[in-house]
Amino acid sequence: MRALVVGGGIIGASCAALLAERGAGVRVVDAGSPRFGTSLQNAGHIVGSHSIPFAAPGMVRAGIRSLLTSDGAFALSSRPGRGTVPWLLGFARKCTSANVAALQPGLDLLLHRSAELLSADSRITRTKPGLWQVFTSNSENASREAEHLRAHGVQVRDVALEELRSEPGMTERTVAAIELVEDFGVDPAQVWMRMRERSETYGAVWEEGVELDLRDVDADVVVVAAGAWSPSTVRSLGVDLPIRAAKGYSVSIAGVDTMPTRPMLLMDQRTALNPIGDLLRLSSRYEITTPDDREIVAHRIAGLIDRARQAVDLPEQVADVQPWTGVRPASIDGAPYIGFLPQRSSTPVLVATGHGMIGTALAAGTADLVTRLAFGDEVDEREARLGPARLLA
Repeated sequence: MRALVVGGGIIGASCAALLAERGAGVRVVDAGSPRFGTSLQNAGHIVGSHSIPFAAPGMVRAGIRSLLTSDGAFALSSRPGRGTVPWLLGFARKCTSANVAALQPGLDLLLHRSAELLSADSRITRTKPGLWQVFTSNSENASREAEHLRAHGVQVRDVALEELRSEPGMTERTVAAIELVEDFGVDPAQVWMRMRERSETYGAVWEEGVELDLRDVDADVVVVAAGAWSPSTVRSLGVDLPIRAAKGYSVSIAGVDTMPTRPMLLMDQRTALNPIGDLLRLSSRYEITTPDDREIVAHRIAGLIDRARQAVDLPEQVADVQPWTGVRPASIDGAPYIGFLPQRSSTPVLVATGHGMIGTALAAGTADLVTRLAFGDEVDEREARLGPARLLA
């Protein structure tokens, strides 16, 4: 089998690795390395706990509340692009229990498969297992969150206040924490490099600066894993993928004396945290924008650090800061599209996109599903619900 993978980020690299290891001849093409979405400098959280699709009950109210905040986690950029209003209305309509019931089982399978595949690769460094959700406002919020997650089958451990305060870097403002037992952290750049290395070991060829018309390609199967650029990639096939670009910020800080030992979510600050080597990575923001928006707004970086400082002991003057931004592919129902498009060209086209904030966490599981689909294996009905056919229902 000759497989063409369009997109060289974490999803494309993972698909290339598993397809090549299965025996496919793989060619990976990418329009240019500066794109790469958020593959290289995101928070690096591998979160089996995050199987609830982003479009869920309560998200509309939370989104409106965030939009009314000057520096909310969810926001619209000054140039959100055409089609944003219909997308937002469509997203709001999808924030239902029925949407969660349809998509969560498949997400749960893929997230756990991803964690298994990453854990099996001894060349990928993992943090201490157990991601903490940390609260600074009210300990009752931690209890409610734990109850909610347990109801969805997530393994949760209550963290005693003494244990929380003994964790390096925690401030006196932290009042409660819960541990998501199965979750862990990675360096996303290392994972991406490892997946590319694995693909090349089995003969995959990588090319940059390539843009293709999918109606005329020389392959047995095409895998579109182009992130926020996937809609424009498949448009020639007459397919309209309802995906928007969601911009995120991260900052990597050196010289933190009291470095936390594990990945965390600072819940009241809507900020993800991960110790990566000698750097502390902070990440936040979900700003609907256009795919080419890579502007780093200085006050966003300052605000990200100031918010994190409420829970984590950071230097008053942060000298060595590496700011970064990238765009995630945000689907209209909060779950990725993984499966075959209706065939409108001579070559079957699989899409693997729309992963939102959990692309790194889902990458290996997505690649596993894509590989099974490409080779004609039977897939679980729960996984099949993640296919783009649901757009036509």
